[in-house]
Amino acid sequence: MGIYRIAEVCPNGHVSTDSADVHPELREAFCSRCGEATITACPSCHTNIRGDYQVGGIFISSEYEPPAFCFNCGSPFPWTERKISGAIELVKEGGRLTEGELSEFKDDLNEMTKGSPRVQAASARFKKVMSKVGTSVAGGVREIVVDVLSEAAKKAIWG
Repeated sequence: MGIYRIAEVCPNGHVSTDSADVHPELREAFCSRCGEATITACPSCHTNIRGDYQVGGIFISSEYEPPAFCFNCGSPFPWTERKISGAIELVKEGGRLTEGELSEFKDDLNEMTKGSPRVQAASARFKKVMSKVGTSVAGGVREIVVDVLSEAAKKAIWG
């Protein structure tokens, strides 16, 4: 049986360490990439953020990516919320969607981060919105959300 180490991450998703509990020397009070205060626990329920998985002194994972949601309470982490919010803001600035379409886009983004059964329908609508907003905005949205979308959503959208 293994154990998850504790990760330290800033609200923008920059990881300072994936094993803050065993390597305190790697901890940063403030992110060295963006200057924001780092966290080691879910802001909603205060459960530790899962870092690397260790079995018998051996780390199992290779490239650590912070989770999108808290395993204990299901709340999105700040970096997930910020990426969704940033994508919505970019699409809104594109100015080609109605308020209804923008609201549906927001709901679809949330579904696509969860990998729910609604991913296929949400992905189809997402592609329509991306064709409507133009290549520059669509490219920016992809850069923002690619890390928080479920694998099913990525496959449905980009193959």
